[in-house]
Amino acid sequence: MSINFKSIGRKNPRDRQAPAKYYASINTKGKRNIRFIAEEIADRSSLNEMDIMSVIEGFLQIVPKTLLDGYTVDLGEFGNMGLTAKSEAVEKAEDLNASHINGVKVNFRPGKLFKDELASAKFEKISNSQESIIVSE
Repeated sequence: MSINFKSIGRKNPRDRQAPAKYYASINTKGKRNIRFIAEEIADRSSLNEMDIMSVIEGFLQIVPKTLLDGYTVDLGEFGNMGLTAKSEAVEKAEDLNASHINGVKVNFRPGKLFKDELASAKFEKISNSQESIIVSE
């Protein structure tokens, strides 16, 4: 299986007059939901799809709760998840308080198994009828 990509032109935000440079942009084939994942797991195990769905639903409830309780979620060789804060900068450490935090985001750090799988990725350039479009970011 290969990962499809197309070329996207991007202008240099520091020099708008410079010619655009082209970068690879991954083109997804769509979305796969938890039912698809449950079906795939059921095909590879002795459990049925509903048992797998129950486990996935439980996982989806427990992971956010665990993160909000201040823990990192360790998924073994798959990787781990933790929270990072999005906050405003202040001049002195003692001036920083909770009101400066704008939100949190989940940071996933892939483990060895996940990295090894991604290392075998194959890429295929797809036709891009919009290659002349330049994104100015």
